Amino acid sequence: MKTFFKMLLATIVGTMLSLVLIVFFFMIVGIAALSKDSVQTVAPKSVLRLELNSPIEERVQDNPFEKYSSVFSTGSALGLNTLLDNIAKAKKDENIAGIYLDISSVYAQLSTLSELRNALEDFKESGKFVYCYADVLTQSSYYLASAATKIYLNPQGMLELRGLSAQTLFYKGLLDKMDIEVQVVRHGTFKSAVEPFILNRMSEANKLQVETFIGSMWGSVVADIGKSRSLDAADINKVCDNLSVLGNCGLAAELGFIDGLIYKDEFESLVRTQLKLDSAEKINYVSLKEYKKVLAAQKKSKDEIAVIYAVGNIVDGKANTNQIGASTAEELAKARKNKNVKAIVLRVNSGGGSALTSDLIWREVVLTQKEKPVVVSMGDYAASGGYYIACAADYIVAQPATITGSIGVFGVFPNVQKMMEKKLGITVDRVNTNTYSDLASIMRPLSSHETAQLQKLVDDTYATFMQRVADGRKLRTSFVDSIGQGRVWSGIDALNLGLVDTLGGLDIAIAKAAQLADIEKYSTVEYPKMKDFYQELMESFLDTKISNRFQKSSLYETYLYFQYIESALELKGIQARMPYVISIY
Repeated sequence: MKTFFKMLLATIVGTMLSLVLIVFFFMIVGIAALSKDSVQTVAPKSVLRLELNSPIEERVQDNPFEKYSSVFSTGSALGLNTLLDNIAKAKKDENIAGIYLDISSVYAQLSTLSELRNALEDFKESGKFVYCYADVLTQSSYYLASAATKIYLNPQGMLELRGLSAQTLFYKGLLDKMDIEVQVVRHGTFKSAVEPFILNRMSEANKLQVETFIGSMWGSVVADIGKSRSLDAADINKVCDNLSVLGNCGLAAELGFIDGLIYKDEFESLVRTQLKLDSAEKINYVSLKEYKKVLAAQKKSKDEIAVIYAVGNIVDGKANTNQIGASTAEELAKARKNKNVKAIVLRVNSGGGSALTSDLIWREVVLTQKEKPVVVSMGDYAASGGYYIACAADYIVAQPATITGSIGVFGVFPNVQKMMEKKLGITVDRVNTNTYSDLASIMRPLSSHETAQLQKLVDDTYATFMQRVADGRKLRTSFVDSIGQGRVWSGIDALNLGLVDTLGGLDIAIAKAAQLADIEKYSTVEYPKMKDFYQELMESFLDTKISNRFQKSSLYETYLYFQYIESALELKGIQARMPYVISIY
């Protein structure tokens, strides 16, 4: 009888779960059907409203549930590709009269903001306006807003201008307390990826490189702001040094950083005047979500330029979403064999990772480059392994603030023997068939012979990396070594050193690819194809993707450190990786 009731209860529970899943499935299908309605056009004198207060990533999936419930939101991230496409589309749309930048805190790196600024500057060439109104403008949001035709702040608002700061966290004190030893094998004076595990502060070499590249980045930011707002660089830096406008927005208006202090209703009146509307007429704001559904004029051509995204850490084997793995090499191979693809743009946004996988992708770039043009477009990062996979391309485009270079190699081998014995009372014994069968075991320190062999492996990998760069960029290996050693450079410095060919965004890279392929009419196609939203949603219930997205959305800068610790735990083998998490704000 007891067994009978157990089986009955299990049947009831199973049936209920099945019903819930069925209802959930039909709910998804129903909402998806409602979301398929596409807006074909917008009304005349419409204003595209860009609300940019969420993390901006290279690209994100279209979420059919976003306007129905935040429960199914993917963390409200915005795709840079979507933003750029729609700004370009709005430029040519006769029904879009201008853009309203609705921003306060923009969660994006400088190179991403630079790419958006360039798109806004290009939009203004149509003669249309770009107005920005905000209650608060952080430094990042002001940098983007400075490209607007007019900038207005709430009279009680705040403008933040203070210069750039770069910082990292160091874990050596924590590791010492836990009796964990981190054994490092590296090549490169500036290869500071391991510093958080072996030091309590930046080495002098590391501090020098950071001062150099953030100085270069800040110079670019100041130049952009100065050009757009007709301000002198010395005056901008003086305001930052003294925090002059932090609590004095009136001074910001007086000095020309903004165009005025007005309330929202007054801003609406200005927009109506610009649109030549009566005071009673409603402004037709079109959100990005709505405007994405407006069909753009399509370039009909069988010739394609494939834009292949290589975003995230470079890992061995199969990569997850927002990682680079063997699949990137496969995408390059498929594009090479596709007769419709006339040129390839490899969009790189990576701080590096596995040296082995980096070399596999490099090889596919070399093979592809022999048959059709390959142009690299660098995003926020193209460092270490990220630069490794880029260096063989025909042409490389970077943003001024792209963190690039970091030509160096390292290996990290933790030893937790003392922690296990002293903290937990756990010991280990072993039987080996050969002297070093347990090489790199975390339960003992490396021997001097093992360290020497691993150092040779690291040195050989560095020599290969250096040669790849020298061959791809047509530079002397001695020169590559002098600018290598793990040193990080800004995009501007990388241009001066010959590591990249020009400064610009994805649009410049695509135009160059078309030029090299000698084609005028073409369509662009993105690879790898984004996973179907429903597939991604169901997978999210089985792992931590949703919680990670919420963490990234609500804890943006803190999340960067969380992400770094998470990736550090994944370190395997020899790495060509960015020095550390560089939080520049």
